[in-house]
Amino acid sequence: MRRVIRITLFTLASVVFLAATIAAEELENAVGENHPSQAQPAADSEKRNAVEVNAAAPELSLSNYKLELLLVALAVGMVVNYFRGSQQNADIARAWEAPISQALHANFSLVGDGSQVLERDSAADMLVYASGRRHCRFAQGHLMLRARQDPVALLNDLVANTHERLEIEVTMNEDAFSGFVFAAVPRRRAKAVGRDRYDVSTFAKLATKDNISSRFVVFSESADATAQLLDSGLEELLNDGDSLLEEIYITDCPSEKPETHEFKRDKKLLATIRLPAPTSDGIKRVRETLDFVFYLVDYIAEAITLRPESVRKLARAREEAFKEYARLAEQEKQEALAKIVADRRRAELDEVDKMSPDQRRKWEEKERKRKLKKEQSKRTRRVK
Repeated sequence: MRRVIRITLFTLASVVFLAATIAAEELENAVGENHPSQAQPAADSEKRNAVEVNAAAPELSLSNYKLELLLVALAVGMVVNYFRGSQQNADIARAWEAPISQALHANFSLVGDGSQVLERDSAADMLVYASGRRHCRFAQGHLMLRARQDPVALLNDLVANTHERLEIEVTMNEDAFSGFVFAAVPRRRAKAVGRDRYDVSTFAKLATKDNISSRFVVFSESADATAQLLDSGLEELLNDGDSLLEEIYITDCPSEKPETHEFKRDKKLLATIRLPAPTSDGIKRVRETLDFVFYLVDYIAEAITLRPESVRKLARAREEAFKEYARLAEQEKQEALAKIVADRRRAELDEVDKMSPDQRRKWEEKERKRKLKKEQSKRTRRVK
């Protein structure tokens, strides 16, 4: 916070300095216009002196410094708006902290750092962390408010009709469920999700669900898993026109395409909850939606049971998708082994250089027998 204040004050001082510099230049120009050049002929000296004596002093009027005053007013307005918007977001975050804290404490043994639940990341972003629950390793939350402290960002949010929202990401246990990909997203975002998310574009397909509201589009990899998921109460929630659930993903693959073969395949449940006004009714609805998300953690781990053929099909799909990464991993392993062998051979030859002639002859004889044995072994394998 102190750093932000210092930057703000520095910006304000810079604007004031710029305005003062411009004013000084204008004043200097005004005075210069009333002082003719010294290169004029001596015959005009008396006339020049008369002009200098009778010249009116430059007029110091506020109307002459409209641009400077505008810059100063703009800087002051931005500073005031920053602190005012930050305070508004802080008040809104405090209003949401109670229901979020209650939901997390009801489901996790450790919430936040022990002293606070929401951790400020910026004036419009708050983070939360929780752990200590069956079927999952931990949960992370991201409370995203409108950037009221930034007029440009706020205008962009209003034009784009961006809602304030809470994103919850639950990292499941490795054995919590058989890996599959499922997503339910607003129709307006379906194209972007199907294009940009690696897990959805690689493994899932657009599913036609007549029993799901037209507001949502469902991506499904396993019809078996999707049917059981919808039976959890998710179908009713997606069909509820007043539902606060905006997006939900269940996946065991990364959302971005891996760049190397060393990538994590964490099993995750991700949900985006739209935040209404923090009234008593709005807070109640958010709490109910949060409780349902955490209920899904247990439901996925305990109630979803896939047929053996479905599990094999999912495994084959991942094997096919990741075979290039498996090849790269094996290649890297072979290169590492070859390097170890080469280093050992180099060290051995260095030792040979230090040997006496008699020791070297013995080593050469031993090396000859080793190579002969190796050749015999190769011939034996070829015969077989």
